[in-house]
Amino acid sequence: MSVLASLADSSGRLHAATNFDQNVVVTAGAGTGKTTLLVDRLIHLLMRNPEPLKITEIMALTFTHKAADEMKLRLRERLQSYLDARLDRPGIDHGDEAVQSEIKALIERYQLSKSEIDGRAKTALGQIERSEIGTIHSFAAMLLRLYPMETGLDPQFQE
Repeated sequence: MSVLASLADSSGRLHAATNFDQNVVVTAGAGTGKTTLLVDRLIHLLMRNPEPLKITEIMALTFTHKAADEMKLRLRERLQSYLDARLDRPGIDHGDEAVQSEIKALIERYQLSKSEIDGRAKTALGQIERSEIGTIHSFAAMLLRLYPMETGLDPQFQE
C-alpha cells in the first residue's frame, strides 16, 4: 500500500480495494498492478468490520492458471507477513515498515486489534486452498460438474 500513495490513480485503487457495495472488474495492461489491487481487495474483505468475509465466501477469478496461482501466492505471503509482523518494534528494513504501515491502516480503518488481524489472517491461511481463487474456466467447469443433468454433460468431462 505504500507504493499506492505515489500513483496517480491511487484514490481509484483505494476505492476499488475498499468499496464493498459493488463488484469490481479490473482490466489493465501487464505490470499495472491488477494482482496487487485484487490482493488488497481480498485483504480488506477478510479484515473489514462489520461483517468480515471468510476466505471460503470470496470468489476471485482470472483467466490464466499462472495469474490465479500468483494471486493465491501473494495473498498467502501478505497474510503471513501480518502474522510475522510486530508493531512494538521499529521495522528492521523497508519491507517490515511497509507491512507495519498496512497493519496500522487496517487497525485504524476497521477498529481492529493486532490480535484480531492475526486471528483472521491465520484462519484465512488455513482455508486458502478451499477458496474460490482460480480461473474462470475452472469455475465454469465446477458449475457444470455440479449440475450435470441440467447441462447434459458427463460429470467426468475434461476441460
